[in-house]
Amino acid sequence: MSDRKLRLIEIADLLGKAPAQVSAFGGKNPTKGIGDQIAREIENALQLPNGTLDVPYGLTTFNNGSVIGYAGRKLPVIGSIAAGTWCEATEAFDPRDAEEWIDAPGPVGPRAFILRVEGISMEPKFQEGDKIVIDPSLESHSGHFVAAKRSRDQAATLKQLKQEGNEIFLYALNPDWPERIIRLTEEWTICGRARWKISDL
Repeated sequence: MSDRKLRLIEIADLLGKAPAQVSAFGGKNPTKGIGDQIAREIENALQLPNGTLDVPYGLTTFNNGSVIGYAGRKLPVIGSIAAGTWCEATEAFDPRDAEEWIDAPGPVGPRAFILRVEGISMEPKFQEGDKIVIDPSLESHSGHFVAAKRSRDQAATLKQLKQEGNEIFLYALNPDWPERIIRLTEEWTICGRARWKISDL
């Protein structure tokens, strides 16, 4: 409405609905989405491309919101050790290793998973227990947050990928963390890029 500079009553007229119904679409928690049928009606009325409203309003990378569903796809929430196995191949992951299953907040690749943050190396941006959607199908570049796997114990960790000259390394945000810089040697493999942070309300 704000983008098109339209008033509530004008949107209601376009949709053929009562203003109260349209007002309810925004709701108190718009990150929960509005449903496929209503989304298509709004897209048609405002001449938006189909699918524009599929990702819930206000949901951007690391936006702090609990999201209900995206086309019924559920992702496993796993700790750092099981995440290392998930990085190898989908077949190697036992679904029973998941702590829980959460609806995907948006479109993700076939091997996406949710990594539960362990430790304090990424404070203050990421707290212990935060749930981060990791998508192996996305390319990772300097500045992105990534899940990386260590070959000797198959454990995965969340760090920021950085590059200075020809050197690529993993970076811990916490200034008090003893090992802030981990050089990306053969011992480490990038599992995937962090896409969203999901918080419980």
